[in-house]
Amino acid sequence: MPYFEEITTTTAKGDRRVAGVVSEKPGYLMNGDLDGNFVTALALQGRVPVKVVGKIEKGDTLVTSHIEGVAIVSDDPKAGTIIGKAIEA
Repeated sequence: MPYFEEITTTTAKGDRRVAGVVSEKPGYLMNGDLDGNFVTALALQGRVPVKVVGKIEKGDTLVTSHIEGVAIVSDDPKAGTIIGKAIEA
């Protein structure tokens, strides 16, 4: 049986396949009783710290960057690429 990863990282700027952001301190954890080697909390909404490359201002729209696990500001994001809005600089 082939192995399929449910969560992977991306190195594509503005990746449309993005689903959420890995959360280190989730306020609510769905399926918290899951067992496995790589169970990961994925934030689909809410306030989550995000690593960002480049200058950022409050209100900027964030998308995936070319750096794995890091966001970047986008002035013209395409539908399905937005991972969040900056709430501080």
